[in-house]
Amino acid sequence: MAHRAQREDLLLLSDRVEEVDALAAGCLHNARRQASRTGRRLALKSPTARLLQRLDALDPGPDAPAAPARPGLPFLEAMGARGWKWARHQRDGAVFAVEMIRAVFDLAGGRSRTWPGATWRQLHELGTTALPVVLLLTGLIGLTLALLMGQQLAEYGASIHLATLMGVAFTREVGPLLTAVILAGRSGSAITAELASMKVQEEIDALRTMGAREAVFLVAPRLLAMMISMPILALFASACGISAGLLIAVFELGLSPDVYLQILSEAVVAQDIFWILVKSAVFAFIIVFLACRIGLSVHGGSDAVGRATTSTVVAGIFWTIIADCAFALVLYL
Repeated sequence: MAHRAQREDLLLLSDRVEEVDALAAGCLHNARRQASRTGRRLALKSPTARLLQRLDALDPGPDAPAAPARPGLPFLEAMGARGWKWARHQRDGAVFAVEMIRAVFDLAGGRSRTWPGATWRQLHELGTTALPVVLLLTGLIGLTLALLMGQQLAEYGASIHLATLMGVAFTREVGPLLTAVILAGRSGSAITAELASMKVQEEIDALRTMGAREAVFLVAPRLLAMMISMPILALFASACGISAGLLIAVFELGLSPDVYLQILSEAVVAQDIFWILVKSAVFAFIIVFLACRIGLSVHGGSDAVGRATTSTVVAGIFWTIIADCAFALVLYL
């Protein structure tokens, strides 16, 4: 009927219609819509009240009264609702963080189990495979910074202090922060995409049905892997950036490698290495917390997976920089 209604005007005799099921009403409604789109006319001759009632339920027409607008909440009530929603969100986040920590201790202590080799597999995927890109980017940034600082220091005859600047900058700030930013965009997005896909495909619901703790099976291996691999990657990143400074010092500024390394050993102390490990572990926890929380709270289809991945990257970089600023205020003020 719909195809015919698109080609010609139709007049349907409906004076004897007594019962109309949902399928017939839907077909007639669709035919009327197709006819109106092509400029045709589908008319009903002497329709019964029952038929008109079913059609009006599907398409009330332009003269139907609009639904009454929902009145807005008063200002104070709206602010209170938003504050309560924010408080519940923070409470849920705190509960999720505590559950993550409990799951890690349960898994490390042997009180809970996950898939065999899950932590080692995550170490490889989140840590080992990220090493080339971390070294490449930190090396290039170290090369650029060394060129800029070396030129400025050479104007004042202080080229020898390039080792101090590179060592302090990369061990205290650039190495851990740049590693965290790279892993937030690479490993954090991978965690969110994987967990969100499992949530959309109802694999996580299947785990819950079998009585498995998602924090142990899904979150703890990733958190352990990230907190182990990121400090090691940050150490390699700092060493790579400092090595780039050594190249500039030798081939551009004419310094001796022995002099560069001697000044570097005096500038970088054991406390700097300790704070690399601490800051990197905190950054790893932040990234995994955000990635797992966003990934496990996804609702919808495949488009929701993409939005969750983008949110993880943005939130991971943002809160990593906030945490780095907090470390700077505590350590250097």
